This record gives sequence, structure tokens and C-alpha cells, in this order.
Amino acid sequence: MSATLGQAFTYCATHALAACGFQPPATGEACVALFDSAPWKHFGEQAHALLDQRERERAARFRHARDRDTYVLAHAMWRHVLGLTLRLEAARVPLSTSPSGQPILTDTSYATSLSHSGTQVAIAITDAVTIGVDLERSPPRTALRDLAAMLCSSDEAATLALLPPAQHETWLLQLWTRKEALLKAFGVGLKEAPSNMSVSATSVVAPPASAANMPPCRVHPLQLPIGLVGAWAAPVNVARCSSYVLGLPQS
Repeated sequence: MSATLGQAFTYCATHALAACGFQPPATGEACVALFDSAPWKHFGEQAHALLDQRERERAARFRHARDRDTYVLAHAMWRHVLGLTLRLEAARVPLSTSPSGQPILTDTSYATSLSHSGTQVAIAITDAVTIGVDLERSPPRTALRDLAAMLCSSDEAATLALLPPAQHETWLLQLWTRKEALLKAFGVGLKEAPSNMSVSATSVVAPPASAANMPPCRVHPLQLPIGLVGAWAAPVNVARCSSYVLGLPQS
């Protein structure tokens, strides 16, 4: 298919999103688009053309080609999903970051978040103050039991101690994704110790003192294929989530 730079990726991304039924989020809803960037690898040059200068400079700093490819394709698809929502071309989406690294959609009412693990990518968007998403492969590459003291509050550590050892890694991975999603939603990332807050599937979590301007958030699990674990977090008025799994690109 002959096309100017960027158009081939845009065409295939539009087709993939339409095929899975993607719709921009309604009031009180989060949308999460999920895709495996590996089959999109041959669109790398076209995807790169959709990024802004900051993103291109970041991509150039990756030492490994696979990590660079995932970053480029994830950010291009992110821009495309946001563009469909905002009715803008992907390259014109006003996507920037705060000093703490939180994504910002300047001069819009929307919030967004991105996560990737290996070649798997999750893109979240909602018409609200903030949102955070985290995606991890299961089983994890790092033994999370070695990070339990950093990850768990005292209550969570007590819960972990009651579980059979064979369940520890799965439980810790689920906890990790919940806390990552919340810390992204609060805009602080790992600048705040995850052990300083307790998280459950039903509780509303207040922001840390360093993010006192952010609203309390609730965290929710993502429904994902076997081999992936994830969570999303948003203010309490965002109570539901629509997930969309993109298929293979059509060339």
C-alpha cells in the first residue's frame, strides 16, 4: 500500500480500532485500549513520524531495538487513540508531561495514562481529572517477594504472611499493579513509597501529601488474557471501564 509517511500506520490503526468497536469514553467511563506492539513492528518508521520532538529524543535513548520499537509504536497508537477521542490528527494531539512525568492533555477535559510490559501496551483515557493504568506480565521477571517490604503496608504484609507461599508472587503482582495505577493517577509515580498506602478493590484511597491537589481515587482490576495482570485507577465518579483489544494490523 503506497502512502505518505505516517499514513500507513494511521490507516491500519483506524481499522484495528474500528474492528474492536472502540468508542471514546462516555461520562463516568474509562476506556482502555490494549494491543501487542510486536506485530506492528514493520510500521515503526510511519509510527515514528507521528511523534513529537520530545518523544523522538526519548526513543533515541533506548539501547535495545525491541524497547525502542515498543516505545515508538505505543506512543504512536496512544496519539491515535487520543486523536480519535479529541477529533484531532495524531500528530496534533496536545500531549505533554508534568514536571513529575504525568501525561497531560493540554486545554482539554480528558486525562490519559500509558503502560507497557514487554511488547504489550495499555492505553487509558477518561473525561475526568486523572487516570492511571498499569500492565504487567505474569509471572513477573523480577521476584516480587524481594520487594515486599517496599511494596506492602503493615496490613498488607500481615495478609501476605497468611497466604500459602505458592500464592505470594501472584498476590504481590496484583498488588503492584494496583499501586502503580494509583500512583500514576496521583501523578507521583514511585516518588512516593508504595508501602505508605493500603489498597483494596473496594476502598477509596486518598492522595499522598505531595499530591494534595488530586482527588481520592479507587482502583479496579483490568480483565486481561492469561499471562497479563493490570489495573486502572481514577476518581470515584469514573465507575466503569470499557476495554478494547486490538487485533493484528491489516496491510
